Amino acid sequence: MKKLFSVLFCVMITFINLSGCRKSKDAPENQTIKYNLDNEPRTLDPQVCNDASSNIVIINIFEGLVRIDANEKVVPGVAYSWEISEDKLTYTFHLRENATWSDKEKTPVTADDFVFGFQRALDSYTKSPKACTLYCIKNARKINIDDVNTDLLGVNAADSHTLVIELEYPMENFLSLLATPPTMPCNRAFFEKTNGQYGLESSTIICNGAFKVKSRYGWDHYNTLNLVINENYCGQNLPVPAGVAFTIGKDTSDTVNLINNATIDAALLPSEEQIVAAKSKKLPLISFKDTLWFLAFNTQDALFSNFDIRRGFLAALSREHILSSIPENCEIIDNIVLNGLTVNGQNFRDSSEKSLYLKADSNAKNYLETGINQLKLKTLPKVTILCLDTPAVKTIVSNMIESLNANLGYYFNMEPLSSAILKSRIASANYQVAFLPFSVESQFALDFLSIFKSDNSKNFVNLSSPDYDKLLNNALSSAPQDSLKYLIDAEKYLNDNAILYPMLVQNRFFAHSNKISNLIFHNYNQGIDFFFATKVK
Repeated sequence: MKKLFSVLFCVMITFINLSGCRKSKDAPENQTIKYNLDNEPRTLDPQVCNDASSNIVIINIFEGLVRIDANEKVVPGVAYSWEISEDKLTYTFHLRENATWSDKEKTPVTADDFVFGFQRALDSYTKSPKACTLYCIKNARKINIDDVNTDLLGVNAADSHTLVIELEYPMENFLSLLATPPTMPCNRAFFEKTNGQYGLESSTIICNGAFKVKSRYGWDHYNTLNLVINENYCGQNLPVPAGVAFTIGKDTSDTVNLINNATIDAALLPSEEQIVAAKSKKLPLISFKDTLWFLAFNTQDALFSNFDIRRGFLAALSREHILSSIPENCEIIDNIVLNGLTVNGQNFRDSSEKSLYLKADSNAKNYLETGINQLKLKTLPKVTILCLDTPAVKTIVSNMIESLNANLGYYFNMEPLSSAILKSRIASANYQVAFLPFSVESQFALDFLSIFKSDNSKNFVNLSSPDYDKLLNNALSSAPQDSLKYLIDAEKYLNDNAILYPMLVQNRFFAHSNKISNLIFHNYNQGIDFFFATKVK
């Protein structure tokens, strides 16, 4: 027997129409939301995007089968209703017949557009960084890894407005997955006309979401990106603001002042100082516990490429002393993979071992001396620990250096840096050891652990290990029950080989103007939804 899920939105704000009269110039419908993107979006092609700036734009100019609301609940998108089979392996979606693309012809959005989007995401030629998140779909893994024909994918159009998706195995959060960029529709005819430039310019983008990139001078690369109402959008609700004006890469270190003087309307707060300032100004705050603090080693550094050097370093740390004082909005953690990250819809931490980090050891100095001898050094060269130039962070690193000096008999140095310079040093592999924050950008444990593969551009520890790569490749190509086992082994590898040392998890805070309401911020850097954003003058 099938369960029917048919969820209808209540209309929050009534409009005469999208393109017609919009009340007074001060009304919310005539306001543009201002936001700064940290970096230039690499692409607005949903099937290949993999950065936070692109995600923010894409979830506002595209609409998937479903949307995620302010409570992280699944609500209708292009699909107004759906049915799930009793064995939870077949999903049937019914699409709105009035859904169209943003072109002048008002080309209908059809089930075939979703079929093509899924096929592109899984075609190995596309090289979608998020393809692995779709492996629960029938034949998806075979298509992506073994180059099986994409026509065998378990995503089919029963008719122009009915889409059927078949799964290999039940996936608890499958509906939520259908709001992520790789599952967005793609119009085949338009895509083919762009000759490989799809999503790279405002002229090579066609949208089906509430907003679209302004057709003329809408995307001034590395400077601005402007979204306007998509007048073709006909969802069960209509978007509130007139558009979104993005600046790109501007200095937002003094975030609170920028919000107060209306330069921007909302922003990520970059420091504890700014969090305090936002609270003092009584700005609305939204927070997510998704930033990890690690002690990280550059495994390509001449000294710290040696396992015994790294092991001796960690074994000398008095964890209790180091973390006797921690920054505001932080908690001590014992694991590399954040609690809440999932594998096949289940919390990774529920099935994995806990507290695997290397513990303090009386043999710390022996480990270090063994490494020094292996490297044929007469003594330990100068070692500098990079960190953020904030009082709380410097206190932790000072405590760390006290432990190291006392237990290893050598002197260690601290180099406090601004956030921008620290990021630059890490990105260029110009460091030995660093105590640094890392914001998790995916709900999937596989995505997170894949960061440390040899070929991943985000691999900030510069790990190049065939053994680790094999674990992740096996996780990608294995059945669900075996995939978890390989990922557990991958986390254990990072601990056992002294690659990362987990220390803290911190809340990441966004602030917005008191004149703004109904912004929807999603966790794990998955974007900001401006659909219902209400701005008053």
